[in-house]
Amino acid sequence: MDHIADGLEKAIKAIKIGVSSTEQEQLHRELDQFLDWLEPMLEVDPGDLEGLLFSHDAVNVLREDSPRKSGLAELQEAAPNFAGGFYLVPKIME
Repeated sequence: MDHIADGLEKAIKAIKIGVSSTEQEQLHRELDQFLDWLEPMLEVDPGDLEGLLFSHDAVNVLREDSPRKSGLAELQEAAPNFAGGFYLVPKIME
């Protein structure tokens, strides 16, 4: 068994999903194709190029984030819903 098939089998067991042998073979082929695509890029020597964090030279125009003192009353007033000492947020799950 090659390292791709071995890794794929371990991943399937770790995430505990049901994958048929046909689906596993398809995943293996797709991973092989991805590695064939990726391999030439990994062989490129970037030389002295510095890595990029962003692809543009934009400058952050937001205000500087600095701590400031505020009282509990001010924080409660800023909250859309505050009751019983708690910030009330919209329900996201039934």
